[in-house]
Amino acid sequence: MLRFISHRLQPPRDRLLQDVKREVQASRSHSLHNAVLSNLSQQAAPPGVSRCWDVDVKVGNRPSFRLPPKASIAKVFDRTNGKLVILGAIGAGKTTTLLELAMVLVSRAQKDASLPLPVLFELGTWKAESGAIADWLIAQLRFKYNIPIAVGKQWLAEQKLLPLLDGLDEVETHRQDSCIQAINQFIESELTPKHLIICSSFDAYKNSPNRFRLQAAILLKPLTEAQIQNYLLEARSRELWYSIEHEPDLLKLAKAPLFVSMMALAYEDILIESWKRISSAEEQRKYLLTAYIRRQMTGVVKQYPRGKELRSEQIRHWLGWLARKMEQEGIQEVLLDKIPSSWLQTGDERRMYQFGVKLVGGLIWVILGLVVMLVSGSIWGLIAGAIAAIISACLPGIPAIENLILHLVLWSKGHIPWDYSRFLDAATDRLLMHKTGDRRYRFVHNLLQEHFAEI
Repeated sequence: MLRFISHRLQPPRDRLLQDVKREVQASRSHSLHNAVLSNLSQQAAPPGVSRCWDVDVKVGNRPSFRLPPKASIAKVFDRTNGKLVILGAIGAGKTTTLLELAMVLVSRAQKDASLPLPVLFELGTWKAESGAIADWLIAQLRFKYNIPIAVGKQWLAEQKLLPLLDGLDEVETHRQDSCIQAINQFIESELTPKHLIICSSFDAYKNSPNRFRLQAAILLKPLTEAQIQNYLLEARSRELWYSIEHEPDLLKLAKAPLFVSMMALAYEDILIESWKRISSAEEQRKYLLTAYIRRQMTGVVKQYPRGKELRSEQIRHWLGWLARKMEQEGIQEVLLDKIPSSWLQTGDERRMYQFGVKLVGGLIWVILGLVVMLVSGSIWGLIAGAIAAIISACLPGIPAIENLILHLVLWSKGHIPWDYSRFLDAATDRLLMHKTGDRRYRFVHNLLQEHFAEI
């Protein structure tokens, strides 16, 4: 509690940098690549471990060049004046690359107060009705990091913000080009930041008529067969390599770092011969995701002691429900203290919620009235409390109360467990979710979110 109060009393700049740093560290520490190294090869991944994929860099009209394996993306950022787009296939490591850069930028900003604040934003939350990109950024700062709107506006006006925009491909397909145009308008406006990084799948970007007006692009290349072999052998997954080395379709799937990591982690739950007989690339991917989920749901996690572990059916049900709600809302991150009432599914659930908010709100005012009566020694305190209770029944509730009642209704209907944060912490330990901040969570990848939403 004291740490929380101390954090809230910090200047907004320091508080934001700490929040972003924790978010980046949490995402990196729970990456599948780190899990492969620590779980299978019995070695911890060093913080600056070199990536296992190749990176091509294109600056302006100059010929593209291959970035050395151990060279930091930060060097590209510096050479291009900090304005670039990161492209790659699904699961190619775009977010991993962005987080690598974010860690460097946060460290720099903490040492030098003159540098802009690097902040992670999910483009999937942008809608046409969100208005200008500048307005959307300010709203996201308020919603995600509790930064006052006035402060967000000031940071933008003074070019003190460094937006790291992830997931253009998470924007609805028919709105992706509109999003590119909105970002370009932002780049050319008086609020244009000194630096700007954008991540997108190569296909989503290629299929859009417009291009970002940035100085450079980096393209994350698929893994080569030699890189796949080296990765699996180093991870002590020799048997897996021998099983797929002569299977063109499975090798093609393994060219994405996300999928080869999943293969290594889920190998014991994969029936190779059955997998080989699947002809559709989409079905092969779904089979892998199913095997990965099944594998990660086994074993003991620290949140639940032996004998009280959750059943696989419970995990699937609760994560499936959460994934469907996130898909419906078009979000990649859930904030437990800001779950919207729109997640209530039926009229009965909404009536329970509204009644609960009014009842609890009214009781609070009655209690306050009783306190006043006891202190003042007159009946007027009780009368004042009763009047306040009636008024409160007609007014919006206190956010904390509304959130509590919402959780109770969702729990009573079986949509969520009683201790939601405990469950999601356990899902994080199982590498199904990421904990990105205080009571903030997301699936380890949007493909996993989509897959849970379907099952």
